[in-house]
Amino acid sequence: MKNKYLKGAHLSERKFKEILRLFAEDLTATQIASISGVSRVTVNSYLKKIRQQIARHCESLLPTDPLRSTTTTERKAVPATQDSDSPLPVKTDVSRNIKPVVFGIYRASDRLHTEILPDVSRSMIHSVVRSNRSILETQSAADKIRRFSNVADLGQYRLYNLENEGAANATEDVDAFWGLTKHRLAKFKGLNRSTVYLHLKECEFRYNNRNEDIYETLLELLKTQPLSLS
Repeated sequence: MKNKYLKGAHLSERKFKEILRLFAEDLTATQIASISGVSRVTVNSYLKKIRQQIARHCESLLPTDPLRSTTTTERKAVPATQDSDSPLPVKTDVSRNIKPVVFGIYRASDRLHTEILPDVSRSMIHSVVRSNRSILETQSAADKIRRFSNVADLGQYRLYNLENEGAANATEDVDAFWGLTKHRLAKFKGLNRSTVYLHLKECEFRYNNRNEDIYETLLELLKTQPLSLS
């Protein structure tokens, strides 16, 4: 079936655009399936493809910086203390024994960028906040954290302002982004570690394009970079 936005599609272009518009309105897969009449399994499959393309787009906009030489694979990594498909609680009462998903936030070229930090623990973050440089140096983590203006702990839903030397002063911008991220992730009532990266990048995309028509922006993105079901 011909669909310039989705190679190998079994849905018409009209129906796919309906799903995309509902996604742009930030509805859940269940809501989209109910409104569009497409099965939830199919909707989830398409939404995952859309989020993967959004993540690739966000990665393509990362600034070229020797200090940010982390590879795409490393940026996508998640803590390995649990199975990748196990649920990631996003509640304040999460067990202290569960290694948290921590991500850094920084601003470049009038955009906010995020990066998951699989090797950063809560103790490291607390050490930075308390300016305990000796602990950081023994853990070889100073360079990993000092590049960010803020880090967020998804396990405890907490944002830390690091105020490191050279970090961009964008407190209001970061607070607004964090508010959007908390609101969006809370509605899932828990995320799989295998998909948390995609949801984070979606939040980044939505925030950086908050003054644009998300639907039209996605149409343009998928027109130049069509999805593929293969």
